[in-house]
Formats: sequence, structure tokens, C-alpha cells
Amino acid sequence: MKYDVIVIGGGPAGATCAEILARNGIDVILFEKGKKDRYKPCAGGLMWHNEKDFAPLPAFLIERDVSHVVLSGPNRKVDLHAENTSKIGQLTYRNRLDCYLRDLAEKKGAQIEYLTEAKYVKNYRDRIEVEVEHRSIKQVVKADVLVIATGIQHTRLHRMLQIDRPMDTEQAINAEFALPSDIIEERFGGGAYILYFNSQLAQHGYFWIFTKREGLSVGMCDKTVKISKFQDIITHHPIISKQLEDAKPVKFDGRHIWAALIPDRIPEYLYSDRVLLTGDAAGLSDRFTYEGIWHARMSGKLAAEVLIKAKKRGDFSPTFLQKYQKRCNRIFTSIQSSQRMHHLVYHSGYMDLLVDTIAEILQDPSLGTQVAANIQVILEGFLEPRNPLASLSILMQEKLLETLQEKVDKTLIKKINREIDYALAYF
Repeated sequence: MKYDVIVIGGGPAGATCAEILARNGIDVILFEKGKKDRYKPCAGGLMWHNEKDFAPLPAFLIERDVSHVVLSGPNRKVDLHAENTSKIGQLTYRNRLDCYLRDLAEKKGAQIEYLTEAKYVKNYRDRIEVEVEHRSIKQVVKADVLVIATGIQHTRLHRMLQIDRPMDTEQAINAEFALPSDIIEERFGGGAYILYFNSQLAQHGYFWIFTKREGLSVGMCDKTVKISKFQDIITHHPIISKQLEDAKPVKFDGRHIWAALIPDRIPEYLYSDRVLLTGDAAGLSDRFTYEGIWHARMSGKLAAEVLIKAKKRGDFSPTFLQKYQKRCNRIFTSIQSSQRMHHLVYHSGYMDLLVDTIAEILQDPSLGTQVAANIQVILEGFLEPRNPLASLSILMQEKLLETLQEKVDKTLIKKINREIDYALAYF
């Protein structure tokens, strides 16, 4: 049987793409390698733009609304509270979110096949063929076009089709803990993103604690992450170990600590003949926080919209499908902004000094209140001039340099200024 579209991967990118395609009468089949409720190592933070750009999620999926962000450096921290929690985000579990999105796609008419892995793919002049395997039984499925939404850890299809794949990656570890709701309220103040930036913990990333209704998602990301180091932090770190006191490990499929890769660079091309790349498979994630759920869902949406038009025209050529990349370039400008913050914090060598100073200047109520209400200023970093919040971003930069001048010598200020200039010029 031949379909209009084959989607490989049932995460937020693949499920969102399949749902929109099915809703618009496109014959789509989605293959998910895992079981229906498979666990995904992800802290489950839904940033502010998820609710803005997509329909609100049902209440049963939302563990907590995020009311504040705690930004901690080695010596200073700041607790940023927002009156309007939608300005920050919400918290969920990825296995439940992904399952909900796939169910939504299925209700709209998409065919969902679980425990089915794509083993081989070949592109022909008039179709694309994918060999899939389900419980040791193989079959070949044909379609007009293929959407790759396999994440970053499974790039075999990229190589078979000789198309770009994200080469630079970040390693991440995540573990779930159970903790009574009243203790979470008392200890963490409800829904919170708690971020630890400290070069002794991670030099190219950070450590996190995200609160859930009756639990915590705890993890870290860095260029290289060792489980032994993660275990040492949660057991012996003077602050983190106390925050996890009495928290009970929660296992999924018999495992407590899970590891994953996060893309750290976007391939040059997100499309090929009869093929589109979405989500992590396209390298789409925030370069400072490494959040990727919104990027995945948005790329799935953009891919579906382009494929609906491609189907009407009967044109699945690279010339037409490049419209997808052009739309991605327009929508994902925040990646460029976060890349500047990425360079300044992760590559300048001054992470500890910069984060401590940012935490210090945000103690000023006049600035801290503005940033709390527009948290993307700090999480996305150096915003584009056309962004309505660019003036606040510039004010933060000015305050940062002004405070640094009072703390360090002129030579170091010049070096930091060069790093800022480099970030602004090249990203």
C-alpha cells in the first residue's frame, strides 16, 4: 500500500506533523520504535511559546504551572517570580505528552504503528520506500514523501539517504524522583525551573531540578556526562543533596537514570528529494537551555503545512521542499539569539563570573521584575533588534558590563567585551 506521507518517529515533531496532515485529509502513517507509553529522558519543561503557538494542553497532562525560575551560580542566585505564569511555562512528563499527541493524530485519521523500527530507506524517482520491522516481521511501505522525526540518536536514515545530520551533540542525563506535594510546595515554592550554572558541575551546560505535582525531574547536560558524576552530585552536593532529601527514585522499564543526546548544531539542509527533517533530527533546539519541545512541535507543524501544499501540486522535489527550510529560518530566529548566549556562557571561560553577576544584577527589583515577566530575555540571551524585548535585553547587557567593571580589572573587561562582540558578530 502507498501512503501520501510516512513519518518515522512519534515524539512531538512526528506526532504534531501527523496530526496536522491527517486533519487536512493527507493519508499518513507514523512508525514509532518504542511502545505506546515509552519513557523519554526529558525534564518536561514546556516554555512559554508552547501555549502561545499551540492549543492548550488538557489539565491531566500539566503537572504544574511554572511560577518562578531560580538561576544559581557558584556564589550567587536569584529567584525570579512571574505574576503571569504563562510567561514562563508548564511542566509535564514526556511519555504522557507524546502519547497524547499521537492519540490526537490517530483520532484525526493518522495510522500509528508502535514497536516498529525503520530499517532501510530508498528514494526513487516517483516514490520513497521504507523497510520497517515489527516483532521480527519486515515489510516495505511506500509513500510520496518521508518525514524523519527520529531524534538525534538514530541517524541511520540520514546516512542511507546521504542527507545532512546534526554532527555536534550535547549529552544529557535525567532521573525521576517521587516527593510528596506538600514538601515540594514548602521546599521549592510550587512549579519551578531550578537551574545551576557552575563549571564544577558542567562546563558546557547546567544541572536542573524541575518540580512536578508529586515528584522531581533531575538532570544535567554537558558535552560529556558521566552517570557517576551525576550520582555524586545528587548525593554529596551541599545544596542539591538537601533539596533531594527523602526523594524516592522512580524507575521506568527497570531503570532510574536515563541518558540522551541533544543536538548542538543545525545541518546545512533540512530537506532533500522527498524528505524533510524535523525536531532533534533537524538539530532544532535552544542553544542555551537546550529546550526542544517547542522547536519539535513547530518544525512538525511547518513540515505538515509545506507537505499539504506539495501534495496539492504533486511536487515533492527539493526545489519545492526548500520552502520548509525557508520557513524554519524565519521562525527559529531564537536559536541564533540563544547561540550568542551559548558562546558567551559556555565558550568564553567566564561562566561562573557571568552567571554570578547576572544573578546579582537581577536582585535589583526594577530590573528583576521586568525580566521575570519576560523570562525569554535571559533564557534566549541577545535578542534581535526587531524583537519587542530587545531594549530590555540591551539594558541587561549594559547592567552586566557596568557591574563587571566594578568587580574585575580592565584587562578582563576587555576580554569579556571581545567575547560579547564576537557573539554578536558571528551568530
